[in-house]
Amino acid sequence: MFDFLKSRRPKDQNTSRAAPTPVTTPNSTPRHSDVRRELIRVVLKDTLRLHGVPFGWLSCEVIIVARSPSEEELHIQLVLMKWNERLLRYASALQRQLLLGLDRFDPSVDHSKYIFSWRFAPDCGCPFAFMPDPKSWHQNALPQVEEEPVSVLDRRRTRRPPKATPLDPIPPAPAIEPSNFAPTQMTPLR
Repeated sequence: MFDFLKSRRPKDQNTSRAAPTPVTTPNSTPRHSDVRRELIRVVLKDTLRLHGVPFGWLSCEVIIVARSPSEEELHIQLVLMKWNERLLRYASALQRQLLLGLDRFDPSVDHSKYIFSWRFAPDCGCPFAFMPDPKSWHQNALPQVEEEPVSVLDRRRTRRPPKATPLDPIPPAPAIEPSNFAPTQMTPLR
């Protein structure tokens, strides 16, 4: 009655069949992965050198994740070893420069799919141990200072700051602000 549940293949066919071999690509070999890791480290050092960033401030870890036998994801984790706020301001630009460097050294690989992440070393010296007040993140909480351009005539009436002594740093020159007046036209003398 339950013959339909039984296998219709002869038993000797199962044993003679070899298991399929997994497909491997040249990219998945450990040696190739080591070469890619080292290339990324070299390009990072070169990028830091080109832009004057000290080598000890930033390091990287490269993590290769196999999604399938023929597909890999490469994660570049940039580790901030020494706190510098200017370095963080230019983090996006640094990532772009690193990708451009990788394209220059190895143009045959599509580096645009690499995933970047940032990590802070525990002893990097970050001065911000706690989050600020939640209100500080809202634009309305920030003081809105709207400065109107001061006309040339009004500048004469404002009090001038005292002259700087030789020990004081020279203040930057005030920026020339655009006005709504038409440019002066020369007319012939009569």
